[in-house]
Amino acid sequence: MLSLFMRKFNLIAAIALLILGVLTGMPNVAQAETGISLDTTNEVVNVVTVYATTSNQAKVLSQVSQAEPTFSKTPGFQDSAILKAQDGTQVIALSQWQGKDLSSFQSYAKEHVLNISTDQTPQTFACKVQHTETRTTSPSFSQGDVIMFSQFKMKPGKDQSELATIVTQEMPSVLQMIPGLQWAAMCPSTDESTIALLARWNSREDFESLGQQPGFDQETNYWQTYADNEHGLYDVVKIIR
Repeated sequence: MLSLFMRKFNLIAAIALLILGVLTGMPNVAQAETGISLDTTNEVVNVVTVYATTSNQAKVLSQVSQAEPTFSKTPGFQDSAILKAQDGTQVIALSQWQGKDLSSFQSYAKEHVLNISTDQTPQTFACKVQHTETRTTSPSFSQGDVIMFSQFKMKPGKDQSELATIVTQEMPSVLQMIPGLQWAAMCPSTDESTIALLARWNSREDFESLGQQPGFDQETNYWQTYADNEHGLYDVVKIIR
């Protein structure tokens, strides 16, 4: 009887260990499936599409979330992250396209961007990552991340490259200044109209503390000579491959 009991016990223990081993491996798999890296190579075109949602963010978010996966089989499409503004005013699709030319992006804009009904015409532009600063990990997006998205819209007659140089110089000091900033990436648009700045923050409090620093407040901000800046905090709500 004791021998039979021990055999059953050993069998149950073996099954439990097998299940435990599978479950232990699952988080890594899940994490790999939910997170995407921001590609910093010259082989990738990053496309930013901004949808105004002042009246119904949930409706626009649903439309964008349903439409974006249809591009997973489109030639050149790599992946996409869907963000919603914490203040309810915007939904942003950040997609990555393989290839140096803009043919895939132009097809995307024609077939998709203009078909989403919003309060205003969606804004879309292509850009390439020019500079990054990180604390511990490379820039990436995972569901639930808090991301700052900032648009420096160039003023008439101002040189995008000059502002890009200044932003690059400022990024290391900001990373040292605010412990809650995990990474930042600067992405000038290919049409030289805009500089997108993306950053991952631990919390809204960390983000708001930056605006209290000299050079980043409304009166003395370093970009005011070159561009108008629109920025806010967003939650990553969906990852698409």
